[in-house]
Amino acid sequence: MILEPGQRRSRGQPFGRTILPLLLLAVAAVVANELRTERVVAQDMPPPVVEATGRLEEVYQGARPATLRVEARVLSRMPGRSVVGVGTGFFVSEEGLLLTAYHVVKAQWLGGRHMHYFGVAPGGEEYRLELVGFDAYLDLALLQAEVGGPVPYIPFASGPTRPGREIVAIGNSRGEFLEDRSGRVTRLGVGSPNALLADGVIELTASLFQGDSGGPVLNTDGEVVGVVSYISFNPQDMGSEGRGFVPPFLSGLTLPRRFASYAVPVSAGSEVVAALFAGETRDIPVIGFAWANFDYDPATNSSLDLGRRPGTVIGDVVAGGPAARAGLRSLESRRVVVNREGGSVRTSVVSAADVIVAVDGEPTPTFNSLVEVLRRKEVGQLVELTVQRGPETFKVDLELGAHRQVFN
Repeated sequence: MILEPGQRRSRGQPFGRTILPLLLLAVAAVVANELRTERVVAQDMPPPVVEATGRLEEVYQGARPATLRVEARVLSRMPGRSVVGVGTGFFVSEEGLLLTAYHVVKAQWLGGRHMHYFGVAPGGEEYRLELVGFDAYLDLALLQAEVGGPVPYIPFASGPTRPGREIVAIGNSRGEFLEDRSGRVTRLGVGSPNALLADGVIELTASLFQGDSGGPVLNTDGEVVGVVSYISFNPQDMGSEGRGFVPPFLSGLTLPRRFASYAVPVSAGSEVVAALFAGETRDIPVIGFAWANFDYDPATNSSLDLGRRPGTVIGDVVAGGPAARAGLRSLESRRVVVNREGGSVRTSVVSAADVIVAVDGEPTPTFNSLVEVLRRKEVGQLVELTVQRGPETFKVDLELGAHRQVFN
């Protein structure tokens, strides 16, 4: 069911063929910049899309007028538009409130230029989008579209879905424009092994990919039960209560083994939906540095001497952020020339870096472990970092900042 759907449309034609490197569907991890926007893209490809048929086809056709292609654009004086990222969103009110995945609209700047977000409707209408509220932990964002009047919207389901239920998602992957991807629900309450991805998500068999992020997942009643967030090519690593159990009513259904997609559950009575509509923002606490893209372990990093304990290597410290105010230093590398006996010359690269080995006494030997610890903290909370700087180890008090403010 879709409320005030207006004119229904047939399947859309492909909308460009370029897969862009920003604001894409998450796949298993986030890289660099502590909690940065870009998601790691796996080299594997998802299975072929299963098109909706029967009742799911009707649901798709009814809901499509309320879905949008979300574009991240860098505006310029040159003719045309510079699209640097693509995602999906959908109207949840006739006043133009739009729900999507937060990572789709998270970036504020690109190369020193401000990012702007627009929604493109099935009929080609364009709407400028402004952020209303977000939950960075659950990867959800609510935006306001500049609409001239009532728009069609998709209602929330009254309660959670169940394993075995048929669903259809709408998205913009594979260069397509607001197309359908059908499947089934396989598990609920799935937890990711990666601290940067949402927990408690719905696992689906639908073949989703880059550009589908933020799209609606609909049940056979045409109600939204989830918002597309990420995919995994190792679903067996995604833990959940009752993992491995196959309910009797799923007998005969081929469960995913090498691929699965994941959506954040939403419903009419959920607290997160109410918080978003109230304009609340729930950001992730950060220290304020770009990760060096490697963790230090003296047992395995034989070419480096950054101290005696393993930890997270600080790459670039963000100017004016908490780490900078606490006096932490960025990774530095310099070339050293050594004159050897006999007149030969040898050069080597010497690196110096601050390594975070613990937060409030809890060891952080890897970047992922550091993120796990930080996610249990609050923005503005005072924490004690144990920092290793070569042979010296010291402690420093630091007030955690909000990601959106620090990395603006």
